[in-house]
Amino acid sequence: MTNTNDIITYSQSPKALGGIYVKDHDHLGIKRKKSIINHTHRDDYYVISIITDGQLVMDCEMEKFTATQNSILIVKPYQIHSIKSISSDFKGYFLGIQEYRIPNEVNDLLYTLPEKQQLLSITSKEMDLLSTTFELMKKHMTINSAHKMQIINGLFSTALYSICSHTTSQHITNQLATSSQPTLITGKFKRLITHQTHLNLPSFFANELNITTAHLNDCVKKTTGQTVTYWLKKSILDEAKRLLYYTNKPVKEIAFTLGFEDHTYFSRMFKKLTYQTPLQFRDTVRV
Repeated sequence: MTNTNDIITYSQSPKALGGIYVKDHDHLGIKRKKSIINHTHRDDYYVISIITDGQLVMDCEMEKFTATQNSILIVKPYQIHSIKSISSDFKGYFLGIQEYRIPNEVNDLLYTLPEKQQLLSITSKEMDLLSTTFELMKKHMTINSAHKMQIINGLFSTALYSICSHTTSQHITNQLATSSQPTLITGKFKRLITHQTHLNLPSFFANELNITTAHLNDCVKKTTGQTVTYWLKKSILDEAKRLLYYTNKPVKEIAFTLGFEDHTYFSRMFKKLTYQTPLQFRDTVRV
């Protein structure tokens, strides 16, 4: 594994059309493949890879995913990931989507997908249909017509709902059936928590959602069984684990990056929550 001291966050390409960017993977030459291997980074949008042939191995959030023929690999916004290997016969499509382009109920579904469902396997027939949709979408991106966006939007919706249909049907049913106000508010709150916002007070997130802090905490508590403060602390802990795993930053520097003025307090908190010191955690996960 290649570790650095900085993790870059990429925004969507200017080539994206209305928050949607599609390309095929056939353009990846030897030089391009080498440049993206072990390049650890985040994206501030969804990245969905459709693998029609070959194999793609990716490290995402300290989990290893091996995507083979007829697979769909979903990377959520701000998840740290890096491609470890790409086979010579690898083919497929790449879809980059800004969150605002995804309907709320689908966004809630994708954002709360368990890690084991970020990699999906489908049948050859299902892949043929999905590939056809992606190919049409890719072609319409390059031509000018009076109804270009309407056509792309229709194809995008077809692709998106087709991908979602391959997650566990029970998970979809449960997500949509429980889309009450507390569930929707909790989903929006969790999406607001990033490595750039987790140091804010609960009132910050309540203001962003145009509700009171008490109502936000009630909704989150009812939906998850935990408080807003719990989820903010968890976000800080998760970010600490990412930095320990993906970078070579000293513990002291990581603590300061996370907003701790006293790095010893950070180390004590980390050990209290994980039963390991930061360095013990780093040594364990890098085995």
